[in-house]
Formats: sequence, C-alpha cells, structure tokens
Amino acid sequence: MKIDFYTHRKKFLVFGILSLISGVLLAFLKWGIEPEETIAGTLCGVGLPIIIISLSSKK
Repeated sequence: MKIDFYTHRKKFLVFGILSLISGVLLAFLKWGIEPEETIAGTLCGVGLPIIIISLSSKK
C-alpha cells in the first residue's frame, strides 16, 4: 500500500494545526491539573512536528 504524502499534505497540515491549538487550549484551561497537562503537552509535541513536516515537504 503506497501512501502519497505530498497529495495529502494539506490534511496533515490541518491535523497538525488542530492538534497544536487543542493542546494549547487544554493546557491553558486545565493549568495545574496533572493528567491534562501531560495530554496537552503530547498534543503540542505531536502537532508542531506535523506542521513542520507538512510545510517542508516537496514533490
């Protein structure tokens, strides 16, 4: 099964942006509550590299 990343890079970009924004909002709204802070950090840590990879991908 071949996955063509270049043709779906806008979907990856949107997913990365949504992941980053949801992580930031979760961290802001649940400041000081430990499990939610960890989940928010994971969402931000996943979202930012996806954004960088999708913006830097070339055909």
